[in-house]
Amino acid sequence: MLRTVQRAKEATERVIAALRELKKSLMKHLFTYGPVPLDQADQVPLKETEIGPVPEHWEVVRLGSLLRVAQYGLSIRAGRVGRYPMLRMNNLVDGQVDTSDLKYVDLNPEDFVKFRLHKGDVLFNRTNSFELVGKTAIFDIEGDFVFASYLIRITPDTTQLLPEYLNYHLNWEGVQHRLKALASRGVSQSNISANKLKQLEIALPSIPEQREIARILQAVDRKIEAEERRKRALEVLFQSLLHQLMTGQLRVNQIGEEAKNAHQPVAKRSP
Repeated sequence: MLRTVQRAKEATERVIAALRELKKSLMKHLFTYGPVPLDQADQVPLKETEIGPVPEHWEVVRLGSLLRVAQYGLSIRAGRVGRYPMLRMNNLVDGQVDTSDLKYVDLNPEDFVKFRLHKGDVLFNRTNSFELVGKTAIFDIEGDFVFASYLIRITPDTTQLLPEYLNYHLNWEGVQHRLKALASRGVSQSNISANKLKQLEIALPSIPEQREIARILQAVDRKIEAEERRKRALEVLFQSLLHQLMTGQLRVNQIGEEAKNAHQPVAKRSP
């Protein structure tokens, strides 16, 4: 029955919610104690700093001292046609670039070179609602993309700061609270300038620790994305079965078999 597909979708949504809570808890642990097992956290010597407790051997550094570039994007109107896709604030979703809703611009070669995004760039949402201002995403996809003026391109000095670590650190709620405190609030939008962003103090572990923190959180993100794909597939199946039922292409007893098959884990299906 259709209800079987709906139950499978609801179960997947619960898994996604649980994974998001796990990620939230992991971020608090990792940015407080470092990449150590949970049962060893009490063995990590901490020091109190202006941004809260961090491991004794970590530094607390102003972000601006770790950046090679902090650049505003293009102030140009984008449309549905054009040569280059331009990322806007709505394209930053859960720390990643979402290309499902793109607009395009035409640029001369000089401007394209100036505003072209490179893998490892971190995009910072400097202007948005108070709830969304300060969110970031890492650019790690193929293609000739540029970025809009409501975003700031942050390019770290990778000898000191890895972009993957920076992206997760800035999106952690502990840092988000401090970023919100820097925002200039308007009637409908808030703003955090590049100069204010550079003044933000962040926790700086060693490069190996940064890499391990990013690896752990990336693993959780991959699990979340896998469940999101499953949810989307179930939604498509539900709509397809409903359409076939309403148009008489499928009998009710057939629907039960379709839904039952959809509920089986992919890994258990025969090749």
